[in-house]
Amino acid sequence: MCNLAGIFLLLISSWLHPVHVSLLNVDLDTGNGDISITFKFFSDDFENIIFQRYGTELDIVNQTDPGKKIEAVNNYLEETFVLEINGTRIAALEYDKNEMNHEAIWLFYRGKYEGKMKTGRVRYESMMDLFDDQTNLVIVTFNDVQNGYRLNNKNREISFKIQ
Repeated sequence: MCNLAGIFLLLISSWLHPVHVSLLNVDLDTGNGDISITFKFFSDDFENIIFQRYGTELDIVNQTDPGKKIEAVNNYLEETFVLEINGTRIAALEYDKNEMNHEAIWLFYRGKYEGKMKTGRVRYESMMDLFDDQTNLVIVTFNDVQNGYRLNNKNREISFKIQ
């Protein structure tokens, strides 16, 4: 009987959250070099990957801010996300804030690039080691132009010209 209840709960939860997708917004201000990065993950999946990798229990589903646990979150994003401008990795991304709801966590970061932005590259592998069918949607915005991309386990990076 207990196994049937477990199977039923698994089926119900898969109907509620059958899609493995994340969202990444990269906003480049080519005038002053400001960079804004926003990640959106399903809370339960993100809690799972952080626990698997670092043994750190987040409690996003219950609306708990990561607080001091943000170090594990930052480590994960540094390992699975790369932004390059003109071939130089933007490594000094600074955690700004997060917003949460029961289904998702939004993580906000910012950075700076000195000089004229000509080309960009994004490698975004977050959650791909957890789910074979993971899709990461990427929106890159610069000079009031938005470009959308879809990344998955076969295609993990994009390159673009900044005009």
